[in-house]
Amino acid sequence: MTATAGNPVGYVSVVDGGNPRIVTAYAREAISGGELVFASGAAAVVSSGLNSFASTDITVAAQASGAQFMGVALQTVASGAAVGVATRGAMILLADGTVTASYPVSTAGANAVANSGSVAGNLAHQRTVGRAYTSAGSEGFTIVDVGRS
Repeated sequence: MTATAGNPVGYVSVVDGGNPRIVTAYAREAISGGELVFASGAAAVVSSGLNSFASTDITVAAQASGAQFMGVALQTVASGAAVGVATRGAMILLADGTVTASYPVSTAGANAVANSGSVAGNLAHQRTVGRAYTSAGSEGFTIVDVGRS
C-alpha cells in the first residue's frame, strides 16, 4: 500500500492528554492536514539567544519516516504557509500494515503507521512515533498516542 495523504479527513485529535504540544512551522511544500511531517530547515538560522529566532526558522515537509518524524500537520496548507504541527496527543492515523493495540508503531514515510519492527526498510532508521490505542489492518485507521513510546 502506498499512502500519500494520511487521514483523508485531515488531522483528527481524539484526546490531547490535557497538554497539547503544537509547534508552528512553515511548509516547504504543499501539505495536507493529517500528513506526517519532518523538520526540514536550513542550518545555522538561530544563535544562542531567543532574539535570533523567527517562526519561519522551522520548516517542515511531508512523508516523514520514523527516523525523521516530527509530528502531524493540523491543516492543509500551500508551500510557504504557516502550519500547526501536533507533536503529542492521541489522533487517528492511517495503518500501512498491521497495527496491534498497545504496541509501539513506526512509519516508513508513507503517512501511515504499522507495528514497530514490521515496517519495511532499514530498521536502523526506524523510530517509534507512538503507541496504538486500537488495532487496525492495512489501509484501516487506528488511534495512536503520538509522542509516547
